[in-house]
Amino acid sequence: MPDKTPDFWAHVWLVLSNPLWQGAIMAGTISALRVLYEGKEANKWRVLLEALMCGGLSLSASSVIEWMAWPSSLSVGAGGAIGFIGVTAIRELIVKFLGRKVDTL
Repeated sequence: MPDKTPDFWAHVWLVLSNPLWQGAIMAGTISALRVLYEGKEANKWRVLLEALMCGGLSLSASSVIEWMAWPSSLSVGAGGAIGFIGVTAIRELIVKFLGRKVDTL
């Protein structure tokens, strides 16, 4: 049983104190709250999937932040921004950006 060993909770705390995971948690929390606040389609599956997709996008963004040698604490801010903007808006921005790049070729 994991809760019987104190090393388990120390390991959980160590993982959660990493800014990479803090950004993913921030993105998931903000996106879930945003979907609930909008109330357009606030069923349980939409809230869960939106939060998971924003958390995944935040993990991807934090690897780019690490690659660019920016401060790792920027992952939390990026996670908050990703959660606030949402998956649909980010997808539209990326498609628009890639469309411009393809048109210039």
